[in-house]
Amino acid sequence: MVTRYIIIPFILFQSYSFSERSISGNIIDKTSQLPLEGANISVVGTIKGVISDINGDFSISELKNGYYSISVSYMGYESKLIADIWVRDNAYEFLKIELNPTIIDYEGVMVTQNYFSKTNVDQYNSITFNNDEIRRAPGSGQEISRILNALPSVASVGENRQDMLVRGGGPTENGFVIDNIHIPSISHFNTPDGRSNGPIGMINTEMVDDIEFFSNGFPAEFGNKLSSYGDISYRDGKKDSLAGNVSIGMGGAGSLIEGSIIDDVTFIGSYRRSYLDLISDAINAGGGLPSYDDLQGKLKYSPSHYDAFTILLVNGNSLYDRKKEESISAGEDTYGNVKNKQNTIGLGHRHIWNQNAYSSTSISISKQNANAIFYENQSDTVSLSTNDIFRTLNARQINHIQFNKTLSSVFGFEIQNRNLEYDFLLNNVNSKNDVLVTNLSSFITIKSILVKKALISIGSRIDWNDFERDILIAPRINVDFLLSKGWGNLIINSGKYFQNPPEKYLSVVEKNDLRSINTIQHSLTFEKLITSSTKFSISVYEKQYDNAPMMERNQIFTDPTFLLDQLRTYRNIVSNGKAKTSGVEVLIEKKRATNFYGLIGGSIYKSIYHDQLDVKRNRNNNYEYLFNIVGGYRPNSKWEISLRWSLFGGRPYTKIDLENSNLNNEEVLVYNEFNQSRTPIYHNLFLRYERRKKMKYGNIITYIELWNAYNRKNIETYFWSREKQDILETAYFSFIPVGGVEIEF
Repeated sequence: MVTRYIIIPFILFQSYSFSERSISGNIIDKTSQLPLEGANISVVGTIKGVISDINGDFSISELKNGYYSISVSYMGYESKLIADIWVRDNAYEFLKIELNPTIIDYEGVMVTQNYFSKTNVDQYNSITFNNDEIRRAPGSGQEISRILNALPSVASVGENRQDMLVRGGGPTENGFVIDNIHIPSISHFNTPDGRSNGPIGMINTEMVDDIEFFSNGFPAEFGNKLSSYGDISYRDGKKDSLAGNVSIGMGGAGSLIEGSIIDDVTFIGSYRRSYLDLISDAINAGGGLPSYDDLQGKLKYSPSHYDAFTILLVNGNSLYDRKKEESISAGEDTYGNVKNKQNTIGLGHRHIWNQNAYSSTSISISKQNANAIFYENQSDTVSLSTNDIFRTLNARQINHIQFNKTLSSVFGFEIQNRNLEYDFLLNNVNSKNDVLVTNLSSFITIKSILVKKALISIGSRIDWNDFERDILIAPRINVDFLLSKGWGNLIINSGKYFQNPPEKYLSVVEKNDLRSINTIQHSLTFEKLITSSTKFSISVYEKQYDNAPMMERNQIFTDPTFLLDQLRTYRNIVSNGKAKTSGVEVLIEKKRATNFYGLIGGSIYKSIYHDQLDVKRNRNNNYEYLFNIVGGYRPNSKWEISLRWSLFGGRPYTKIDLENSNLNNEEVLVYNEFNQSRTPIYHNLFLRYERRKKMKYGNIITYIELWNAYNRKNIETYFWSREKQDILETAYFSFIPVGGVEIEF
């Protein structure tokens, strides 16, 4: 089965009830989450400035249309520069700004006020994208995974899918939370092994305030993942009025509404529905009828500065329908459909105990349904049928305590109960089973200054599950050392991470025969602030895997697939797989403080594993090198041009034995050459032009994007066709022009 999709950005129609051009926001202490009265806020390059009030609120009005940067400072706290604040008629810009206490005596070292969010109390290497950076990213379609794919640590499988491959890891090795609430997946068309199987994300980025992404190790409060974690924050609804938008475009339609019910209760919600299924032939999306809809919302009740209660809803439905005639025309052997549903509802509570401590608690329930049925073209008989139901109950609490100026701690616990029920039919062989897995976790991290100019973070996560019934200890350490004379920072990171094997394997194998997969990761990073808006970093890392699931070796046939990369329905699974990823990453990031912004990143790496005969083989994600250029130019507030160019090495694949495939009437792989061949190298150019025009009652924004601007034929994979009795190729999208209009009222 070959699946191909396309996403077309929406045409947006927005309405706001504000008539004043202003920048407003709220200033809080990041440690205590309490408001800061008397903080200084000024507009860079102007004489305009204000002081925050007793609630930490501020407003700067009477501004002209355009983009601004602001400077925020407060005695005893690190100053902060914030760029990319878009001020326009009938719009309202509200900022939530957290300031960190200054805890290091720099001994005469000049510290430049800058636009980057990493501070001297948050040592783990992460990168943050705000709402406007997400909105304007060329070629992203405002999808979180595509934006992250521009980083040197993240590989992509191409524009047809949303899979994230972090430092050689598979798609199931990445985790996400939204406002401290666990989310099983952020993509439509998701599969049980973590692959997205399509290009459409489930998260409406118009609701996102920012996302902080950890790929160079992550703190102990995040667990049961091996490669990365994304911490997503949703916006609060507007306090003072009702606002929203309606969207219509070639790809779908949707709406967003936000506002307040009473003084202490705000809400924001959105609904989107595609109709790509109606126009798939017109846009040459490769046939098939992909469609989706999603509903998400956030309700927040803040009775005081000390308490905040939230209700979060994330719901998504997706469908891929492949007609028989379309399948035959493409040379495929099967036709049918795939249906996916995901529902998450979560309750959150943040309580501030005093000026030095606060807690965040959440509980969530998620249900995922994955159903598929495919038929043989020749016989119209069922070749594949699946019915998977995942239910997840997750509870987590995180506590933050600042003991003194140089010593703090983060600690808490997490409980997860996950139930899988599945009914699987393949070539008349039926497998039906269910499994219930419970994970109990506790974690603690101590942050302190042990020597001058060096911050150390020592922590550990302790896990227990009911299939191993053993204590799993995952220690982690991070040291951030400030070099003399402004040379930058040297960051040393080391840690151990655990992840459950896929539930489908636990359902067919005796539980106590499988072990949690674990990795030991080390990295050394050098970071240097070149200007206040430009940062350079280079990282060297190594990641070693142990106890990965593999098919048990036998004398007749053994599939050498690394089963963490691609799920197989086998019963003879053992936890003896080993793998290793090592590489070098370079990143230059330029924030949009002036006319230019951009990102240049690249990596060279190797990701291999040992098969059952101890033969070294390429993992599915071993592209060996990645390179991305993202940049934009905005001379004024009226127009902007941007681009993204991506390059990565060929994807490993296994040759198909054409002669034996035709003889046996099914695809036969050359297993002794497993993953030793490569597709041609991938490269692609995305161009975007955007123009803004002020109208009497709002603004109009028009844009055009050119996807695969020079029409590169990039090969996704190869497959044997029963219809054609030959080996065929599947290509990614050809040249696609995309346009849209956004009208703001």
